[in-house]
Amino acid sequence: MPTHDLPRLLKSWRARNKISQLELSLRCDVSQKHISFIESARTAPSKAMVLLICEALNIPLRDRNILLTTAGFAPEYRETALSEPELAAVNHALNMMLAQQDPFPAMVIDGLFNITRANQGAARLQAFLYDAQSPEALPPFAGNMLRSLFSPDGIRRYVSNWNDIAPFFLRQLHAEALAHGSNGPLEALLREIESYEGVPSGWKKYQPGHWQSPILTVDIEKDGLCLSFFSTIATLGTPLDITLQETRIESYFPADEATSRFFAEG
Repeated sequence: MPTHDLPRLLKSWRARNKISQLELSLRCDVSQKHISFIESARTAPSKAMVLLICEALNIPLRDRNILLTTAGFAPEYRETALSEPELAAVNHALNMMLAQQDPFPAMVIDGLFNITRANQGAARLQAFLYDAQSPEALPPFAGNMLRSLFSPDGIRRYVSNWNDIAPFFLRQLHAEALAHGSNGPLEALLREIESYEGVPSGWKKYQPGHWQSPILTVDIEKDGLCLSFFSTIATLGTPLDITLQETRIESYFPADEATSRFFAEG
């Protein structure tokens, strides 16, 4: 990406955050004139200034590297595989969280909603939904949380309130795609999912009916069983690595006694 794209990218991130040059200058403790000169390509920012603007705009680490490279600097943030020795403590923490959530489902998800690991409760739920005797028997799309939910051959055929929950997941993906900029992999995933047969085209304007529960649940009906879940999402605090910033732990909790019994009975 050529260096002259930096002003355009910075203006785009500022517009996405809906703040003025004045507000950005206050956040960075510099003059508005300095921000204006950077955005008009009259001044080339230092590496420290690029990082300061990134922090002020809460730009994700992956995109900070893009801005630094565009400005002519080396990337600042690494993307380390979770299997690497330097992330052993994080790996141990993730495994502890998954184990502690058993017998209820929990999984580790990356920035593209790929399931990178799961506990026994999650494996049992997937086996039940896909009639799979082993993880190898699962269809390929089952490895991605959103593809699994939205694919016509996925679990949506068993989700009794799918028409209500689908717009919520699409809005979540849309918001994350916007946060990471246009033409990125999250936007590509959104376009792919929108192309699936039966995905509501008016999801941006969808208004659910009266919701009885104080929290949105995923309700499943299969083989005479009715299961209901709500979920929590945990992230790692103060990450300085791209992999860690994009790692999430999604835990599912039973919303009723029937669901509790299903997992408690093994």
